[in-house]
Formats: sequence, C-alpha cells, structure tokens
Amino acid sequence: MDVRRAAGLTSRLRSGGLRATGPRVEVLGVLEDLGGHRTADEVHDALTARGGRVPRSSVYNALASLVGAGLVLTADAGPGAVLYETGREWHHHFVCRVCHRVIDVPCSAAAPPCLAADPGVGEVEEVQVVLRGVCTACLDPSGPA
Repeated sequence: MDVRRAAGLTSRLRSGGLRATGPRVEVLGVLEDLGGHRTADEVHDALTARGGRVPRSSVYNALASLVGAGLVLTADAGPGAVLYETGREWHHHFVCRVCHRVIDVPCSAAAPPCLAADPGVGEVEEVQVVLRGVCTACLDPSGPA
C-alpha cells in the first residue's frame, strides 16, 4: 500500500476515534478495494492473497472496531455470514433470490431508524429492511441469469 493511501486510511480511522493499527488500516483498505458487501473471510482471503499476515481473529476484531466507529456498515442480507461494507450513509438492501446479489437501497430518512415502532417497545436505534425478489438483470431475458 502506498504512503498516501495509508495516510488517508489512518486519517479516517483517527476521525472515527480509533487508533490506526496495522490490521485496521489493512482491513479498511482491502474492504474499500473489494467494494460491495463482503464477509470477514473474503477480507481475510484478500489480505492473504496480497501477502498480508493478519490472523483471521484480527480481521474480525478490526471489523468490529470499524463498525463501532461508524466507518463500516453491516449488511443484513438474511441467514449466513455477516456482510460488511465501507460507508457511513444508512441504507437498506435488496437481495436477489436468483443471483444472490445484494444491492443497496436508499433509506427514506437520512439516519436510522427509518421506520417508527410503537413507543412501548423501547428506544429503537436501528431498523434493517431486507427486500427480496428478482433483480432487473435476472428479470431481463437477455440478462445474466
């Protein structure tokens, strides 16, 4: 990783209130490079492919810290491994039941919670809506499905 990129990642970590440890810098950088919605194992595999020697447990710990600092979001796509993505803008997800692609869907509000619950349930901090169906690419007869 070049010095300029590492400095930018370090700055982002510090702006999130985190120390810029080697694993955090590497995990955030790889997650940005991969893009989309990724599992911790995908992040670890990408680090290993680049010659990184970050233990799997350190990847999970770094991701937990990045989520806690608001630098990385989790994507609730249903059963299976937790998915992570870089970004700070709250949104929901559409999961295609044919190709299994996860697509970002804007939230109707700028910040969570986007939906209101009966006040008797308690203080709602987060609402995750998962839309399921068939994406436009799979609906197109000439598409990839």
